[in-house]
This record gives sequence, C-alpha cells and structure tokens, in this order.
Amino acid sequence: MKRTGCSISGAVLALLMTAPSAKGQATAVGAVTRLYRDYAWEAVIDQPDQSSLTLMGQPRDVLRRYLDDSLTDLVLADRACARKQGECALDWVPIWDSQDPGGASGIRIAAASDSSVVAVTIRYRSDSSLVRLAYHMVKTARGWRVHDIVSARGVSLLDQLRPSRGRHRAE
Repeated sequence: MKRTGCSISGAVLALLMTAPSAKGQATAVGAVTRLYRDYAWEAVIDQPDQSSLTLMGQPRDVLRRYLDDSLTDLVLADRACARKQGECALDWVPIWDSQDPGGASGIRIAAASDSSVVAVTIRYRSDSSLVRLAYHMVKTARGWRVHDIVSARGVSLLDQLRPSRGRHRAE
C-alpha cells in the first residue's frame, strides 16, 4: 500500500472543516477526505437526533456528491424501508463502521496500491481500537464517488443493502 494521504485529529480536524476544497474530488483520496471533512462532526458533536443531518440521512442530490448512483439508490431504498418497518439493513453508520461513532480521535486516509481503493483508519479514544475501512471508488463524470465501503471484517455496505441480501427485502 502506498503511504500517501492525510491524518485528521483535534485541531487539524477543525482546520480541515473550514478549509476550502481546492481540488475537490480530483482524486479518490481527495473525495474521501472531502467526505470526512464534511461529516466529521458526526463523530465529535454529541446532540440528540441528528439522523436527518448525517450523510446517510441526506437527500439524493447531497448523497450523489459522495456516493455513486447505485449506492445512492440503495441507501434511499433502505431509508424508505426504515420509514415503513423501522430498522432495515442500515443499522450502523457506515463511514464510522459503528452504531455510535462518538469518540473517534483520529482518522488516517491513504491511497492503496489500487488507485480506486482508499484506505481509512479510525482510532477510537475509549479503547484505542482501530477501525479499518476500504473505500471502493469509481470515477464518474462528476468526479470520484464511493461505490462501496468494506470493513476489515469483510462487511460490504453494498452487499448489506442489496435486495437479495438485505433483511428489509425479505417478504
């Protein structure tokens, strides 16, 4: 794996959240960095019921800034399911690989040997545990977009949301 990328923590996080997006999504690493810069507050600000403000709670046009069309459609289908049935396939926060992302103390974003994969490592303060995620990216006309997020345990967001595997589609 290449050792390029950036780390996000403490004061650096505050700086990144206010820094302009110069290159936006010109690279896969840049796209994932932008996603964390825009949604890092999910892990550091503790307020009740912000679910509609989180990345996965956003409308289609906002989701499409970060996710490819197929993943956007699956997230929206799961949200529609949740409105009808309560909890469906998406019962955790994928970008934090956690049901409760609070406590993240550092994020490392790095390019992998495959230019369409971005490696993210998140450290949690409570137990100093590390969470590793692989962002599988696709290049679209709108720039790099997330196609899937796979945890170190092999859990694929795309697989969890697909109708054939998702709990919410069984009737």
